[in-house]
Amino acid sequence: MAKSRCTMLLPAVVTVTAVISSSWASAFAPPAGALTSATPVGAAGGRSSLNGRSSGSALRNDLQDEIERAAQRRAYEERAKGGGTGNAIGGAVIGGLFGGPFGALFGAQVGASLGGASTLDKARTEEMKRRGITPEMLEQANEIGRVLSQAVDGLRATEDSYETSMRLAKSLNRQNEQIYDKAKDSMQNGDEDGARRLLLERERIKEKLVTVLKTVTEEQKRLELQRSNVEALETRALEVESLLRRSVGASAMQGSVDLGMSLEAEDPLLRKFRDLGM
Repeated sequence: MAKSRCTMLLPAVVTVTAVISSSWASAFAPPAGALTSATPVGAAGGRSSLNGRSSGSALRNDLQDEIERAAQRRAYEERAKGGGTGNAIGGAVIGGLFGGPFGALFGAQVGASLGGASTLDKARTEEMKRRGITPEMLEQANEIGRVLSQAVDGLRATEDSYETSMRLAKSLNRQNEQIYDKAKDSMQNGDEDGARRLLLERERIKEKLVTVLKTVTEEQKRLELQRSNVEALETRALEVESLLRRSVGASAMQGSVDLGMSLEAEDPLLRKFRDLGM
């Protein structure tokens, strides 16, 4: 009787194996653009493609660095000319409220700090105006860059989770197949009790496999949504970059025109002709 029950179990096991195998391709198929173990580094659609998503922020970072350097240079020149006198007086008034030598020292430090900060802020504003950029434009660029960076980090984390779930699912599937082969060998050798124990163990592994497959499916959907969000944010970042480029280019062109008109007005040869009445 036991032998007949085990014999009846094997066709059912074969059927379950066929069902899992048929769903394997669709359940384990990586989402479009996902990195697999066979994907070489730098290949299209691989994880390394994420590294290029920060390229849109290169112009913004360069502009901010240039503006900051130019502003610091302007602020230094302004302070060297005595532009922070008013702030020094303000610091002296604050120091007088405390009294004594420590109060005077504290007031001088506060005055120097106020002077340096206000002069630098003014220099930044002037430098941005000269380049045709407003603080709002830079703030918008910084914000979209920050959000894009967070979205890319989230996408990487989900990809890591997806790949871990894939490895676990493949490991469970291998165990599932190996135990099935052992159960068949046990049946052929007349060890029905051993075959029954193996089939019961295979059932437990199958349950784990089904749970992991559900996780893989959920992570596939989440990956697709996150990729869509990252692409939308990247498009917005490129739009902001284009706006910055146009603004800087237009400001530079206007500066060149103004410089050309100034040079023409100060041309010594033209002035000489005018002096001669020609």
